[in-house]
Amino acid sequence: RTPLNAIVGFVELLRDGFYGDLSPRQVPPVDRIAASATHLRHLVDQVLDIAKIAAGRLEVHSETIVLRPFVLNVASELESLVSEKGLALSITVGASLPRVRTDPTHLRQILINLIGNAVKFRKPDSPVEIHVDATRRDDEWELSVRDNGIGIGPEFTEKVFVIFQRLHSKEAYPGTGIGLAICKKIVEDHNGRLWAESVPGKGATFSFTLPLQP
Repeated sequence: RTPLNAIVGFVELLRDGFYGDLSPRQVPPVDRIAASATHLRHLVDQVLDIAKIAAGRLEVHSETIVLRPFVLNVASELESLVSEKGLALSITVGASLPRVRTDPTHLRQILINLIGNAVKFRKPDSPVEIHVDATRRDDEWELSVRDNGIGIGPEFTEKVFVIFQRLHSKEAYPGTGIGLAICKKIVEDHNGRLWAESVPGKGATFSFTLPLQP
């Protein structure tokens, strides 16, 4: 992961003009490098998480975070992936999302997987719309990521959380089939729940709960 962080860091410096302005011809390949490096870093994070989960060494370090800017920062990490595909991304985040105490690293991992899946399983030739909402209950808070993608059948809403389970061909939708399985394990290790609700052709909603005091 360390060399990947260096690649991502230097690409950001290039895009920010630290080494001089990029020519119009240079911008697309630099954006492509950024998107690919970010995607690879997410895959490496998933492999490391699987190793930690298998060894029973998933550590939780809680701190207080404000959800709205946190969610928007996570979404911005996926901007290069979206722009590379020539997509229009619309993300709506509730203005009154609460301040919560949780592990930011694990929450980031969950959101990257859920938002990344919304981008991946979009409707062809359709802009990506993602809505993130949070609700506080008695002893927990619930966060939902809703999209306007292709959706999944009700018979598959449990299977999508099985590791290496794939509902579509790898050619049509590339991926490893481990992201949602990791999310579910992380949420459960925080004493929460993760589930999916969907109608084929009308998008999907992935929701998870985490206790107010982990």
